Amino acid sequence: MAETTSNGIRSRSSPSNNFEHLLPEEKEAPLTSDSIAPTTGNLVIKISTLNCWALPQPWPIGSKHRRYRLDALVDALNESDYDIVCLQELWSENDFLRIYDQVQEKFPYRHYFHSGYTGSGTCILSRWRIMSTLIHRYSLNGFPHHIHRGDWFGGKVVGLAEIIAEGHRLCVYTTHLHAEYDRNNDLYLPHRLSQAFELAQFVRHTSRDADFLVLTGDFNIEPEDLGYHLIRTIGNLRDAWFDRKVNPEERCTGMTCDRPDNCYTNKKILKTNPEGKRLDYIMYQSVRKHFKLVNCENCFDMIPGSRKINYSDHLGVSAIFKLENLDGYMEPERHVNRQFLEQAQDILNEGERRIIWDRRFFGGICFLLLLLIFGMTQLVGLFPFSNILAIIIQILLTLILGFCFWHGLIFLTMERRAITETSWNILDMLDKTTTM
Repeated sequence: MAETTSNGIRSRSSPSNNFEHLLPEEKEAPLTSDSIAPTTGNLVIKISTLNCWALPQPWPIGSKHRRYRLDALVDALNESDYDIVCLQELWSENDFLRIYDQVQEKFPYRHYFHSGYTGSGTCILSRWRIMSTLIHRYSLNGFPHHIHRGDWFGGKVVGLAEIIAEGHRLCVYTTHLHAEYDRNNDLYLPHRLSQAFELAQFVRHTSRDADFLVLTGDFNIEPEDLGYHLIRTIGNLRDAWFDRKVNPEERCTGMTCDRPDNCYTNKKILKTNPEGKRLDYIMYQSVRKHFKLVNCENCFDMIPGSRKINYSDHLGVSAIFKLENLDGYMEPERHVNRQFLEQAQDILNEGERRIIWDRRFFGGICFLLLLLIFGMTQLVGLFPFSNILAIIIQILLTLILGFCFWHGLIFLTMERRAITETSWNILDMLDKTTTM
């Protein structure tokens, strides 16, 4: 688990073509409780979240229309009345700094959560001061040899920003969980379940001193999935979309990804999910003060004035909350369904069995590679003219051997221990949970 802190200081340098002026300079004296503005009873919080789909590589490796879409997002943010904006898949820090450079008058405070090789892609923009930040990198993040996926290199995280809004202490979380890719053969399900459990525990244990908490992001899970129920019940959270006032004439389904009206949706996916998927969420909890949900809706859909181009392959979600009272308030405890924990335990156990098989598989590959390398050595002795070619092949085989040894012995051991840790935590929770 890695931790970082930030005081959300706004840069005072004048804008320039590079972004060095946005990097932290001198730190101000830390704020104390005496310096926090007195609380007010009419606070309204408007928050939004969006998966930007902003891979910086050229299309088709990277994201299509990336620069155009991010410029349009800047315009939308400047015209919006949001107080807090949470973004995911903003993989390039330069893109983040470029956006902040153009919206800093409306959102003076910001934080980008750094993690992994490519970066976590998650960040927060705020109209109110960010007092501190905390980052937790999930124990399981996919596999390093699945280069075409990229999740392991990004280092998926949950980021927390502690924000003071008119004297009220808010805990704002943003996250991006591991993608599903293949629902019928979900190799990453134990990883995503472990992430969901860690996310719920992280929110639960870091929000105790908050007045109000909001969890946002691309969870890559649907409302009927087990991971969704773990997050809601263990984290004691409410889903803003489910709690909203439903207009009988409303035609919006709430789906945020793979929608038929999104220009970036692969039409083949619509055969199994004709309406799309709801993967992006705003969840919340009134901790010490009671906040009421006013509205929740989709946002950042079609770019105005464009040729039917969307801001992203996802839709955003926005919500409005209003402070109801300043008196002490405690959200009713949400009991964890024992069946959910048992299902999660079974999936994690299956993940452990897969790890054991993988270790045997990579051990066998290492043995075969050693035989091949030894055979190539003998071949050089019999046929000296093939010396150069044999050396090249030996080098390649040695590199593959090194990776297989590292993955089979080191990485899979780390993966098994991470799954075991989650499994044991769930067992402890099962001991304290009664059947509902």
